[in-house]
Amino acid sequence: MTRFPATVHQSASMWTAWDRLQGTRTQHLVVVDDRQRPIGVLDDRTIALEWPPGPMGARRAPVHTLLRDRLRPRVRGADDVAAVARTMLGARADAVPVVDRDGRLFGLVTLWHFADLAAGGGRQGPPGGSAARPTGEG
Repeated sequence: MTRFPATVHQSASMWTAWDRLQGTRTQHLVVVDDRQRPIGVLDDRTIALEWPPGPMGARRAPVHTLLRDRLRPRVRGADDVAAVARTMLGARADAVPVVDRDGRLFGLVTLWHFADLAAGGGRQGPPGGSAARPTGEG
């Protein structure tokens, strides 16, 4: 699990989301509300495929519009690896946010964490955390 995943506020523009992804060199961005609750996860491919036309389109389009009609799975920090895997499989998601008791963002689990675990990198329980610092809101 990545303890401090890259985030962007739901009202931020697609441009801001793309900039955040490029600046953090990650593939996933957790979209959060005012209370730091995840409302979805975006990846670089989704943003690129949904890029609006025109020179200002991406600066005007709020990032939350990319989450319409998408499942928004999440897991709790206390869930075991099997429960996380079932959630990801059920939602056909390659990343899910991890939330605390209050539903606030706690971390992010991706398929890369499971690959690391399968390869022997996660010998002591769930996928290991990241030393990265929070990226803040957009």
